[in-house]
Amino acid sequence: MHNSKANRSAFVVIYFTIFIDLLGFGIIIPLLPDFSFKVLHISETMIGLVAGIYSLMQFFFTPLWGSLSDIYGRKPILIMSLTGNILAYSVMALVFSGVVLSLPLLIIARAFAGLFSANISAAQAVVSDITTREGRSKGMGILGSAFALGFVFGPAMGGVLSVEFGYGVPIMLSAVFSFIALMLCVIIFKETLSSDIRAENKKNFKGFALINIKAIKDVVKNVNVGVYVIIFFFITFAFANIYGTFQLFGERKEGLNLNQAEIGYLLSFLGVVGSIVQVTLIKVFKSKFGEKRSLIIGNFLVFIGLTLIPFSTSVTILLLVIFILAFGNGINNPMTLGLISQNVSRDEQGSVLGINQSLSALARFLGPVWGGFIYEKFGYQYPFITGGFFMLMITIYCLKILRK
Repeated sequence: MHNSKANRSAFVVIYFTIFIDLLGFGIIIPLLPDFSFKVLHISETMIGLVAGIYSLMQFFFTPLWGSLSDIYGRKPILIMSLTGNILAYSVMALVFSGVVLSLPLLIIARAFAGLFSANISAAQAVVSDITTREGRSKGMGILGSAFALGFVFGPAMGGVLSVEFGYGVPIMLSAVFSFIALMLCVIIFKETLSSDIRAENKKNFKGFALINIKAIKDVVKNVNVGVYVIIFFFITFAFANIYGTFQLFGERKEGLNLNQAEIGYLLSFLGVVGSIVQVTLIKVFKSKFGEKRSLIIGNFLVFIGLTLIPFSTSVTILLLVIFILAFGNGINNPMTLGLISQNVSRDEQGSVLGINQSLSALARFLGPVWGGFIYEKFGYQYPFITGGFFMLMITIYCLKILRK
Protein backbone atom coordinates (compact mmCIF):
# COMPACT_ATOMS: atom_id res chain seq x y z
CA MET A 1 0.00 0.00 0.00
CA HIS A 2 1.31 3.45 -0.90
CA ASN A 3 1.24 6.62 1.10
CA SER A 4 -1.96 8.62 1.44
CA LYS A 5 -0.97 11.15 -1.28
CA ALA A 6 -0.47 8.33 -3.81
CA ASN A 7 -3.75 6.77 -2.67
CA ARG A 8 -5.56 10.06 -3.16
CA SER A 9 -4.22 10.56 -6.68
CA ALA A 10 -5.05 6.92 -7.52
CA PHE A 11 -8.61 7.47 -6.33
CA VAL A 12 -9.00 10.70 -8.33
CA VAL A 13 -7.85 8.95 -11.53
CA ILE A 14 -10.19 5.99 -10.92
CA TYR A 15 -13.10 8.30 -10.16
CA PHE A 16 -12.49 10.24 -13.38
CA THR A 17 -12.14 7.00 -15.40
CA ILE A 18 -15.49 5.63 -14.22
CA PHE A 19 -17.17 9.02 -14.66
CA ILE A 20 -15.92 9.14 -18.27
CA ASP A 21 -17.08 5.57 -18.97
CA LEU A 22 -20.60 6.41 -17.83
CA LEU A 23 -20.50 9.77 -19.60
CA GLY A 24 -19.72 7.97 -22.86
CA PHE A 25 -22.52 5.48 -22.15
CA GLY A 26 -24.96 8.33 -21.34
CA ILE A 27 -23.99 10.53 -24.32
CA ILE A 28 -25.01 7.87 -26.82
CA ILE A 29 -28.43 6.96 -25.30
CA PRO A 30 -30.49 9.83 -26.81
CA LEU A 31 -28.65 9.62 -30.18
CA LEU A 32 -28.50 5.92 -30.94
CA PRO A 33 -32.21 5.18 -31.59
CA ASP A 34 -32.75 8.39 -33.57
CA PHE A 35 -29.62 7.94 -35.72
CA SER A 36 -30.24 4.20 -36.26
CA PHE A 37 -33.81 4.78 -37.41
CA LYS A 38 -33.42 7.96 -39.48
CA VAL A 39 -29.96 7.43 -41.01
CA LEU A 40 -29.31 3.66 -41.00
CA HIS A 41 -33.05 2.84 -41.49
CA ILE A 42 -33.02 -0.20 -39.21
CA SER A 43 -35.94 -1.75 -37.29
CA GLU A 44 -36.71 -1.14 -33.61
CA THR A 45 -35.68 -4.73 -32.79
CA MET A 46 -32.28 -4.12 -34.37
CA ILE A 47 -31.98 -0.79 -32.49
CA GLY A 48 -32.56 -2.71 -29.24
CA LEU A 49 -29.78 -5.13 -30.18
CA VAL A 50 -27.34 -2.30 -31.03
CA ALA A 51 -28.20 -0.56 -27.73
CA GLY A 52 -27.86 -3.77 -25.72
CA ILE A 53 -24.68 -5.32 -27.18
CA TYR A 54 -22.54 -2.92 -25.10
CA SER A 55 -23.87 -4.51 -21.89
CA LEU A 56 -23.61 -8.05 -23.28
CA MET A 57 -19.86 -7.51 -23.71
CA GLN A 58 -19.67 -6.21 -20.13
CA PHE A 59 -21.42 -9.39 -18.97
CA PHE A 60 -18.74 -11.53 -20.63
CA PHE A 61 -15.63 -9.46 -19.92
CA THR A 62 -16.06 -7.78 -16.49
CA PRO A 63 -14.85 -10.89 -14.58
CA LEU A 64 -11.97 -11.32 -17.06
CA TRP A 65 -10.63 -7.78 -16.55
CA GLY A 66 -10.87 -8.26 -12.78
CA SER A 67 -8.85 -11.50 -12.94
CA LEU A 68 -6.23 -9.97 -15.26
CA SER A 69 -5.82 -6.98 -12.94
CA ASP A 70 -5.09 -9.39 -10.04
CA ILE A 71 -2.24 -10.96 -12.04
CA TYR A 72 -0.75 -8.07 -14.05
CA GLY A 73 -1.72 -5.16 -11.83
CA ARG A 74 -4.41 -2.49 -12.08
CA LYS A 75 -2.50 0.07 -14.16
CA PRO A 76 -1.83 -2.00 -17.34
CA ILE A 77 -5.46 -3.16 -17.42
CA LEU A 78 -6.79 0.39 -17.03
CA ILE A 79 -4.41 1.65 -19.76
CA MET A 80 -5.49 -1.15 -22.09
CA SER A 81 -9.21 -0.57 -21.48
CA LEU A 82 -8.97 3.20 -21.97
CA THR A 83 -6.97 2.76 -25.19
CA GLY A 84 -9.68 0.37 -26.42
CA ASN A 85 -12.34 2.91 -25.50
CA ILE A 86 -10.61 5.63 -27.56
CA LEU A 87 -10.53 3.32 -30.60
CA ALA A 88 -14.15 2.17 -30.16
CA TYR A 89 -15.51 5.72 -29.80
CA SER A 90 -13.39 6.96 -32.73
CA VAL A 91 -14.81 4.26 -35.02
CA MET A 92 -18.33 5.00 -33.73
CA ALA A 93 -17.77 8.72 -34.48
CA LEU A 94 -16.92 7.81 -38.11
CA VAL A 95 -20.27 6.00 -38.39
CA PHE A 96 -22.29 8.70 -36.60
CA SER A 97 -20.74 11.54 -38.62
CA GLY A 98 -21.63 9.71 -41.86
CA VAL A 99 -18.04 9.12 -43.03
CA VAL A 100 -18.66 5.34 -43.04
CA LEU A 101 -22.37 4.48 -42.85
CA SER A 102 -22.20 0.83 -41.84
CA LEU A 103 -24.44 -1.08 -39.42
CA PRO A 104 -21.93 -3.97 -38.96
CA LEU A 105 -19.19 -1.44 -38.12
CA LEU A 106 -21.49 0.30 -35.61
CA ILE A 107 -22.28 -3.05 -33.92
CA ILE A 108 -18.56 -3.99 -33.78
CA ALA A 109 -17.57 -0.56 -32.38
CA ARG A 110 -20.40 -0.68 -29.83
CA ALA A 111 -19.37 -4.22 -28.80
CA PHE A 112 -15.75 -3.09 -28.39
CA ALA A 113 -16.84 -0.08 -26.31
CA GLY A 114 -18.66 -2.51 -23.98
CA LEU A 115 -15.73 -4.92 -23.90
CA PHE A 116 -13.28 -2.20 -22.87
CA SER A 117 -15.72 -0.54 -20.46
CA ALA A 118 -15.69 -3.73 -18.40
CA ASN A 119 -12.86 -2.04 -16.44
CA ILE A 120 -15.27 -1.39 -13.52
CA SER A 121 -13.96 -4.56 -11.82
CA ALA A 122 -10.37 -3.22 -12.03
CA ALA A 123 -11.56 0.17 -10.70
CA GLN A 124 -13.35 -1.47 -7.75
CA ALA A 125 -10.20 -3.50 -7.09
CA VAL A 126 -8.19 -0.25 -6.86
CA VAL A 127 -10.62 1.05 -4.22
CA SER A 128 -10.15 -2.23 -2.29
CA ASP A 129 -6.35 -1.82 -2.54
CA ILE A 130 -6.24 1.73 -1.16
CA THR A 131 -8.97 1.66 1.52
CA THR A 132 -9.18 -0.01 4.90
CA ARG A 133 -11.90 -2.61 5.50
CA GLU A 134 -13.86 0.00 7.49
CA GLY A 135 -13.53 2.63 4.76
CA ARG A 136 -14.37 0.32 1.86
CA SER A 137 -18.14 0.94 1.76
CA LYS A 138 -17.53 4.68 1.78
CA GLY A 139 -14.97 4.33 -1.05
CA MET A 140 -17.35 2.20 -3.13
CA GLY A 141 -20.13 4.73 -2.42
CA ILE A 142 -18.00 7.61 -3.72
CA LEU A 143 -17.14 5.51 -6.79
CA GLY A 144 -20.90 4.91 -7.23
CA SER A 145 -21.45 8.68 -7.38
CA ALA A 146 -19.13 8.76 -10.44
CA PHE A 147 -21.60 6.38 -12.15
CA ALA A 148 -24.53 8.61 -11.21
CA LEU A 149 -22.83 11.83 -12.38
CA GLY A 150 -21.80 10.26 -15.70
CA PHE A 151 -25.40 9.31 -16.33
CA VAL A 152 -26.64 12.74 -15.21
CA PHE A 153 -24.45 14.75 -17.61
CA GLY A 154 -24.11 12.25 -20.49
CA PRO A 155 -27.63 12.23 -22.01
CA ALA A 156 -28.08 16.03 -21.83
CA MET A 157 -24.62 16.61 -23.35
CA GLY A 158 -25.23 14.03 -26.12
CA GLY A 159 -28.68 15.41 -26.95
CA VAL A 160 -27.71 19.10 -27.04
CA LEU A 161 -24.45 18.62 -28.98
CA SER A 162 -26.10 16.34 -31.58
CA VAL A 163 -28.85 18.92 -32.25
CA GLU A 164 -26.31 21.77 -32.52
CA PHE A 165 -23.42 20.04 -34.34
CA GLY A 166 -24.67 16.68 -35.68
CA TYR A 167 -24.49 13.11 -34.41
CA GLY A 168 -20.70 12.65 -34.74
CA VAL A 169 -19.45 15.47 -32.45
CA PRO A 170 -20.67 14.12 -29.06
CA ILE A 171 -19.26 10.65 -29.86
CA MET A 172 -15.90 12.19 -30.79
CA LEU A 173 -16.02 14.04 -27.48
CA SER A 174 -16.35 10.66 -25.70
CA ALA A 175 -13.11 9.59 -27.41
CA VAL A 176 -11.41 12.83 -26.27
CA PHE A 177 -12.56 12.27 -22.66
CA SER A 178 -11.19 8.71 -22.75
CA PHE A 179 -7.89 10.09 -24.06
CA ILE A 180 -7.70 12.55 -21.12
CA ALA A 181 -8.39 9.69 -18.68
CA LEU A 182 -5.67 7.62 -20.40
CA MET A 183 -3.13 10.43 -19.99
CA LEU A 184 -4.03 10.79 -16.29
CA CYS A 185 -3.66 7.06 -15.85
CA VAL A 186 -0.28 6.91 -17.61
CA ILE A 187 1.21 10.02 -15.95
CA ILE A 188 -0.36 10.20 -12.46
CA PHE A 189 -1.69 6.76 -11.51
CA LYS A 190 0.69 4.61 -9.44
CA GLU A 191 0.16 0.84 -9.31
CA THR A 192 -1.85 -0.07 -6.18
CA LEU A 193 -1.27 -3.85 -6.15
CA SER A 194 2.15 -4.86 -4.82
CA SER A 195 4.43 -7.03 -6.96
CA ASP A 196 4.57 -9.85 -4.37
CA ILE A 197 0.74 -10.14 -4.35
CA ARG A 198 0.73 -10.18 -8.18
CA ALA A 199 3.39 -12.93 -8.19
CA GLU A 200 1.35 -14.94 -5.67
CA ASN A 201 -1.83 -14.50 -7.75
CA LYS A 202 0.03 -15.57 -10.90
CA LYS A 203 1.27 -18.71 -9.12
CA ASN A 204 -2.21 -19.63 -7.87
CA PHE A 205 -3.92 -18.78 -11.17
CA LYS A 206 -6.00 -21.67 -12.52
CA GLY A 207 -7.23 -20.07 -15.76
CA PHE A 208 -10.51 -18.26 -16.32
CA ALA A 209 -13.76 -18.98 -18.09
CA LEU A 210 -15.67 -16.08 -19.63
CA ILE A 211 -18.79 -17.19 -17.78
CA ASN A 212 -18.56 -19.17 -14.57
CA ILE A 213 -21.92 -20.96 -14.77
CA LYS A 214 -21.32 -22.90 -11.54
CA ALA A 215 -20.55 -19.72 -9.55
CA ILE A 216 -23.70 -18.01 -10.93
CA LYS A 217 -25.81 -21.10 -10.08
CA ASP A 218 -24.38 -21.25 -6.54
CA VAL A 219 -25.19 -17.58 -5.90
CA VAL A 220 -28.74 -17.79 -7.33
CA LYS A 221 -29.46 -20.98 -5.32
CA ASN A 222 -28.03 -19.53 -2.08
CA VAL A 223 -31.00 -19.29 0.32
CA ASN A 224 -29.78 -16.04 1.94
CA VAL A 225 -28.73 -14.02 -1.09
CA GLY A 226 -30.17 -15.68 -4.25
CA VAL A 227 -33.58 -14.03 -3.94
CA TYR A 228 -32.05 -10.52 -3.88
CA VAL A 229 -29.84 -11.25 -6.89
CA ILE A 230 -32.94 -12.41 -8.83
CA ILE A 231 -34.86 -9.28 -7.73
CA PHE A 232 -31.96 -7.02 -8.81
CA PHE A 233 -31.78 -8.77 -12.21
CA PHE A 234 -35.48 -8.12 -12.96
CA ILE A 235 -35.38 -4.53 -11.65
CA THR A 236 -32.46 -3.85 -14.03
CA PHE A 237 -34.15 -5.67 -16.93
CA ALA A 238 -37.46 -3.77 -16.55
CA PHE A 239 -35.66 -0.42 -16.33
CA ALA A 240 -33.34 -1.18 -19.30
CA ASN A 241 -36.43 -1.75 -21.49
CA ILE A 242 -36.51 2.00 -22.12
CA TYR A 243 -32.85 2.47 -23.27
CA GLY A 244 -33.55 1.80 -26.94
CA THR A 245 -37.16 2.96 -27.14
CA PHE A 246 -37.68 6.04 -24.91
CA GLN A 247 -36.21 8.35 -27.57
CA LEU A 248 -38.42 6.90 -30.33
CA PHE A 249 -41.50 7.17 -28.10
CA GLY A 250 -40.75 10.82 -27.14
CA GLU A 251 -40.26 11.75 -30.78
CA ARG A 252 -43.40 10.06 -32.16
CA LYS A 253 -45.92 10.45 -29.32
CA GLU A 254 -48.60 12.99 -30.14
CA GLY A 255 -48.39 15.99 -27.82
CA LEU A 256 -44.70 15.40 -27.06
CA ASN A 257 -42.73 15.50 -30.38
CA LEU A 258 -39.38 15.76 -28.58
CA ASN A 259 -35.95 16.07 -30.22
CA GLN A 260 -32.67 14.45 -29.00
CA ALA A 261 -31.76 17.45 -26.81
CA GLU A 262 -35.12 17.36 -25.01
CA ILE A 263 -34.88 13.56 -24.58
CA GLY A 264 -31.35 14.09 -23.22
CA TYR A 265 -32.66 16.58 -20.65
CA LEU A 266 -35.40 14.16 -19.55
CA LEU A 267 -32.90 11.30 -19.13
CA SER A 268 -30.57 13.60 -17.19
CA PHE A 269 -33.53 14.63 -15.01
CA LEU A 270 -34.08 10.91 -14.34
CA GLY A 271 -30.42 10.63 -13.27
CA VAL A 272 -30.53 13.77 -11.09
CA VAL A 273 -33.64 12.67 -9.14
CA GLY A 274 -32.25 9.14 -8.66
CA SER A 275 -28.93 10.54 -7.37
CA ILE A 276 -30.59 13.00 -4.96
CA VAL A 277 -32.78 10.22 -3.54
CA GLN A 278 -29.74 7.95 -3.08
CA VAL A 279 -27.72 10.66 -1.36
CA THR A 280 -30.39 12.26 0.86
CA LEU A 281 -33.30 9.90 1.48
CA ILE A 282 -31.89 6.36 1.75
CA LYS A 283 -31.13 6.70 5.48
CA VAL A 284 -34.62 8.13 6.12
CA PHE A 285 -36.35 5.23 4.35
CA LYS A 286 -34.05 2.69 6.01
CA SER A 287 -34.79 3.92 9.53
CA LYS A 288 -38.52 4.53 8.97
CA PHE A 289 -39.51 1.43 6.97
CA GLY A 290 -36.50 -0.92 7.08
CA GLU A 291 -34.71 -2.18 3.97
CA LYS A 292 -37.22 -4.84 2.92
CA ARG A 293 -40.28 -2.58 3.10
CA SER A 294 -38.34 0.22 1.38
CA LEU A 295 -37.48 -2.20 -1.43
CA ILE A 296 -41.18 -3.01 -1.93
CA ILE A 297 -42.08 0.73 -1.94
CA GLY A 298 -39.30 1.44 -4.49
CA ASN A 299 -40.41 -1.43 -6.75
CA PHE A 300 -44.05 -0.30 -6.64
CA LEU A 301 -43.07 3.28 -7.60
CA VAL A 302 -41.00 1.97 -10.55
CA PHE A 303 -44.03 -0.12 -11.64
CA ILE A 304 -46.24 3.03 -11.55
CA GLY A 305 -43.62 5.15 -13.36
CA LEU A 306 -42.90 2.68 -16.19
CA THR A 307 -46.57 1.87 -16.78
CA LEU A 308 -47.65 5.53 -16.99
CA ILE A 309 -44.90 6.73 -19.41
CA PRO A 310 -46.82 5.86 -22.63
CA PHE A 311 -49.98 7.57 -21.32
CA SER A 312 -48.22 10.90 -20.72
CA THR A 313 -49.92 13.41 -23.01
CA SER A 314 -47.71 16.42 -22.20
CA VAL A 315 -44.14 17.13 -21.09
CA THR A 316 -45.41 18.23 -17.65
CA ILE A 317 -47.16 14.88 -17.06
CA LEU A 318 -44.10 13.01 -18.42
CA LEU A 319 -41.82 14.90 -15.99
CA LEU A 320 -44.06 13.89 -13.08
CA VAL A 321 -44.07 10.24 -14.23
CA ILE A 322 -40.26 10.24 -14.68
CA PHE A 323 -39.95 11.74 -11.18
CA ILE A 324 -41.95 8.79 -9.74
CA LEU A 325 -39.85 6.31 -11.75
CA ALA A 326 -36.53 7.89 -10.69
CA PHE A 327 -37.65 8.16 -7.04
CA GLY A 328 -38.53 4.45 -6.97
CA ASN A 329 -35.30 3.47 -8.71
CA GLY A 330 -33.30 5.64 -6.31
CA ILE A 331 -34.73 3.58 -3.43
CA ASN A 332 -34.87 0.02 -4.76
CA ASN A 333 -31.36 -0.11 -6.27
CA PRO A 334 -29.31 0.66 -3.14
CA MET A 335 -31.71 -1.31 -0.89
CA THR A 336 -31.26 -4.47 -3.01
CA LEU A 337 -27.46 -4.06 -3.11
CA GLY A 338 -27.43 -3.47 0.66
CA LEU A 339 -29.47 -6.65 1.27
CA ILE A 340 -27.16 -8.66 -1.02
CA SER A 341 -24.08 -7.35 0.80
CA GLN A 342 -25.55 -8.00 4.29
CA ASN A 343 -26.46 -11.61 3.48
CA VAL A 344 -22.99 -12.60 2.27
CA SER A 345 -19.99 -13.49 4.42
CA ARG A 346 -16.99 -11.14 4.30
CA ASP A 347 -14.77 -13.44 2.23
CA GLU A 348 -17.50 -13.83 -0.43
CA GLN A 349 -18.40 -10.13 -0.82
CA GLY A 350 -16.27 -9.53 -3.93
CA SER A 351 -17.29 -12.66 -5.83
CA VAL A 352 -21.03 -12.39 -5.06
CA LEU A 353 -21.20 -8.65 -5.85
CA GLY A 354 -19.16 -9.37 -9.02
CA ILE A 355 -21.64 -12.03 -10.14
CA ASN A 356 -24.53 -9.67 -9.35
CA GLN A 357 -22.78 -6.96 -11.43
CA SER A 358 -22.32 -9.45 -14.26
CA LEU A 359 -25.97 -10.58 -14.21
CA SER A 360 -27.18 -6.96 -14.15
CA ALA A 361 -25.09 -6.34 -17.31
CA LEU A 362 -26.91 -9.32 -18.91
CA ALA A 363 -30.22 -7.71 -17.85
CA ARG A 364 -29.12 -4.42 -19.47
CA PHE A 365 -28.57 -6.38 -22.70
CA LEU A 366 -31.87 -8.30 -22.60
CA GLY A 367 -33.92 -5.20 -21.62
CA PRO A 368 -33.26 -3.09 -24.77
CA VAL A 369 -33.52 -6.17 -27.02
CA TRP A 370 -36.94 -7.03 -25.56
CA GLY A 371 -38.00 -3.34 -25.60
CA GLY A 372 -37.07 -2.95 -29.30
CA PHE A 373 -38.78 -6.21 -30.29
CA ILE A 374 -42.05 -5.49 -28.44
CA TYR A 375 -42.08 -1.87 -29.75
CA GLU A 376 -41.77 -3.07 -33.34
CA LYS A 377 -44.37 -5.86 -33.03
CA PHE A 378 -47.05 -4.18 -30.88
CA GLY A 379 -46.42 -0.42 -30.66
CA TYR A 380 -44.74 2.26 -28.58
CA GLN A 381 -46.70 1.61 -25.34
CA TYR A 382 -45.52 -1.96 -24.88
CA PRO A 383 -41.85 -1.66 -23.77
CA PHE A 384 -43.12 0.47 -20.86
CA ILE A 385 -46.23 -1.60 -20.12
CA THR A 386 -44.31 -4.90 -20.13
CA GLY A 387 -41.52 -3.30 -18.05
CA GLY A 388 -44.23 -2.19 -15.61
CA PHE A 389 -45.73 -5.70 -15.62
CA PHE A 390 -42.34 -7.24 -14.70
CA MET A 391 -42.00 -4.69 -11.87
CA LEU A 392 -45.49 -5.54 -10.60
CA MET A 393 -44.57 -9.25 -10.58
CA ILE A 394 -41.34 -8.45 -8.70
CA THR A 395 -43.28 -6.31 -6.17
CA ILE A 396 -45.71 -9.21 -5.51
CA TYR A 397 -42.75 -11.65 -5.36
CA CYS A 398 -41.03 -9.36 -2.80
CA LEU A 399 -44.20 -9.18 -0.70
CA LYS A 400 -44.45 -13.00 -0.63
CA ILE A 401 -40.76 -13.79 -0.14
CA LEU A 402 -39.88 -11.02 2.30
CA ARG A 403 -42.85 -11.87 4.54
CA LYS A 404 -41.17 -15.20 5.21
